[in-house]
Amino acid sequence: MDCKRSELRRVERFSVLLSQTMDDTMREVFGESASELIYRLMERQVPLKREEVGEKIEVFQAYLQKLVGLEVAQIILATGLKGLCAELRREYEEVEKYFLFLDELYEVKFKLLAPSLKEEHTACN
Repeated sequence: MDCKRSELRRVERFSVLLSQTMDDTMREVFGESASELIYRLMERQVPLKREEVGEKIEVFQAYLQKLVGLEVAQIILATGLKGLCAELRREYEEVEKYFLFLDELYEVKFKLLAPSLKEEHTACN
């Protein structure tokens, strides 16, 4: 049961990241006010909310394609996916740095404890 919950949280996290990245891309391409207009129209016509884009990327893609054409929609989606990859890589690098830091801490702790462990081992013999 915990495994399913964990998987669900990962899928939800991915959907949120995808929604945010696509939103950033939309704002970059169309600007703030035009993006807001597109989202309002999308909510009325499809209906699809901005927060649901990551969960329903196919619906978003079809709407975008209808609105701006196939080529522009593909460019927007490709740019969004590149942004998503960059964000995931950034998160991975942060986690990796954290674990490297923990490794260094354990190494320092081991070096500090090693002499006292040696003394205890000598005293026991």
